Amino acid sequence: MLRVVFAGPELEGFTWNGPAAHIKLILGPPSAEGERAPSRTYTPRHFDAARRELTVDFVLHGEGPAAAWAAQAQVGQPMLIAGPGRCYTLDAQARWLLIAGDESAIPAIATLLEVVPDTLPTQVLIEVNDAADEFAIAPARPNVKLRWLHRAQPITGHASTAPAGVELAAAVAAFQPPATEGRVYVACEADAMRRIRRQLLVERALPREWVTTRGYWKQGATDHPDRDYGEDAA
Repeated sequence: MLRVVFAGPELEGFTWNGPAAHIKLILGPPSAEGERAPSRTYTPRHFDAARRELTVDFVLHGEGPAAAWAAQAQVGQPMLIAGPGRCYTLDAQARWLLIAGDESAIPAIATLLEVVPDTLPTQVLIEVNDAADEFAIAPARPNVKLRWLHRAQPITGHASTAPAGVELAAAVAAFQPPATEGRVYVACEADAMRRIRRQLLVERALPREWVTTRGYWKQGATDHPDRDYGEDAA
């Protein structure tokens, strides 16, 4: 992953609305024919209103316009930014929380952990290629248990044939929710998200209002829609 900080007076008035919110990065000016440059959706890792700094973490997965832009980013390069969009609000009725995602969701997961109460038992499951991709995403807390999951085959790009989400889906299936009201937040590859959503809503019969799912990317596809919430899965 590569961290890029956008800064400047243009961020005056940018309003951060909460954890797991998203922005659109427009990767370049319009073409000579007036065609809009490609854009990608990201969750900012942090916004400092006083310093007018917006921090975005990029996954360098080897292909795609955003990863390519981040890999060559230099001080002084401009970026067009739109947003932020909707965020996630943790219901105060929740007595436990399960957060599951892959590397694309690490910024969102980190922002969620910043607002999780110290008293709320929280299980975090993150699937990455291997141990080299692990890092401290948040300070250790007694009620937050973080488990890293490693793929049997590494994913080198969104077109890779290595399976995404297999380990994550298995870990969610093994999770035993307490017999109290809880909440689940899942953000990962789109097909894996649908498998997990079916597990939770059909096999576990959790109430729909407890479960939030996001398909951040789709294996073998480019520019997957940022509004893929998986409602067709269950």
